[in-house]
Amino acid sequence: MQLLTIDHLAMQFGGLVAIKDLSMTVEAGTIHGVIGPNGAGKTTLFNAISGRHKVTKGRIRFKDKAINGLKPHKIVAQGLARTFQHVTLFKDFSVLKNMMVGRHLHSGYSYWGALINSAGTRRAEAENATRAREILDFVGLSAVADDDASSLPHGHQRALGIAIALASEPQLLMLDEPCAGMNSDETRTMIELIERIRQDGTSIMLIEHDMKVVMHLCDKITVLNFGTKIAEGTPQEILKNPLVHEAYLGTSANVA
Repeated sequence: MQLLTIDHLAMQFGGLVAIKDLSMTVEAGTIHGVIGPNGAGKTTLFNAISGRHKVTKGRIRFKDKAINGLKPHKIVAQGLARTFQHVTLFKDFSVLKNMMVGRHLHSGYSYWGALINSAGTRRAEAENATRAREILDFVGLSAVADDDASSLPHGHQRALGIAIALASEPQLLMLDEPCAGMNSDETRTMIELIERIRQDGTSIMLIEHDMKVVMHLCDKITVLNFGTKIAEGTPQEILKNPLVHEAYLGTSANVA
């Protein structure tokens, strides 16, 4: 089943064409990689899908509903969440409080209920806290739930960023360079987490510069260069594509 469909997408900023006539689909239940050299348009694509950038031309559909022009929080409410290249946390908040911010779409109470701290509000808050702790346990952070987010090592901060995105209960999770800046042990732990997320029923769209991670995780890969799709296929097909070698990968021995 096609979960996300992009038809003839174009993104232009003044005279700069960041994405040109891009069409692609993301299938439910898969991990779909988006790769390319710096400046290829990968993060611009994520920004367009998540509503952070206004689309110049084309159409984006999620679960067969147009999401062009929706505000980011409305797109999250549709079941699509993302992380960012640079982890954005409330570092003076505890890990759990950061999660509670991510759970706000599932608050289940009104403004007035929150204002008077009604019984329904307290019950919903307790339920959200329980679910937040379950997600922290899922990503391996339950032991640090009450620690300040600023005290976490880099790998744990990235895992918390993913946990916050998962707090909105997405059907499609977009990960922007989840392994950036990690050592080999942290990368291995992140790969295991991403595999668990997919096994738990969440589809994934992945930008990542570590080609070993991409080749290990992805079912399908779209390759961008200067905002244009130059190749698409399985990891094996991408490794054999001469256009990809020329634009980005070098020799296949480098990523074997």
